Amino acid sequence: MDKSLIEKYKNEMLKMYRSSKAMPVMAPMPTVTENTAPVEMTTENMASTETVTETTVPDTPTVNPQTPTDSTGRLTAIVTTLRTLYPVPGARVTVFTGNYDDMTVLDTAFTDQSGRTEAFILPAPNRDLSLTSGASDKPYASYNMLIQADGYIDNIHLNIPVFSGVDSLQSSNMMLRETAGENKGPQIFDEAQQFTL
Repeated sequence: MDKSLIEKYKNEMLKMYRSSKAMPVMAPMPTVTENTAPVEMTTENMASTETVTETTVPDTPTVNPQTPTDSTGRLTAIVTTLRTLYPVPGARVTVFTGNYDDMTVLDTAFTDQSGRTEAFILPAPNRDLSLTSGASDKPYASYNMLIQADGYIDNIHLNIPVFSGVDSLQSSNMMLRETAGENKGPQIFDEAQQFTL
């Protein structure tokens, strides 16, 4: 492993740590409560950090499209290298179904500086299925993940379980091509487990 790469990463982490220490502490944001009457602003209550609102909360809730529902779950990839010591930024993560040779691609994302992707929102069986003991159907959906990054051997994770309404994390530790020796093909990991209810 190139020592200059390790030194560069160490210096970047120290720089980020020092800059986060220098950030000012923000005052807490006031929270919104329902059906409160308008409050007259005086010198006394302007200095207070208690909840103040002049409007009521609308009755219609807003739906965040990134929130899992009863028929979807979330799957986030965490990509690292050197036995999970360093994140791998810019890795391409593809979620698919079917075989590797004949895959159906569902979505693709790239990892950020911390080695994480945004959450993939994926269809999953209704969570009520997990409440039935001995159900014949699986209470989760299985997905596959292909992870590719420059300088690394591809990783393939098969049968990743995704439950409805749940945030699932899939970690993937990548191997550098130069340290792989003759093993240049993809590394395949089977994540299948039996979840007996």
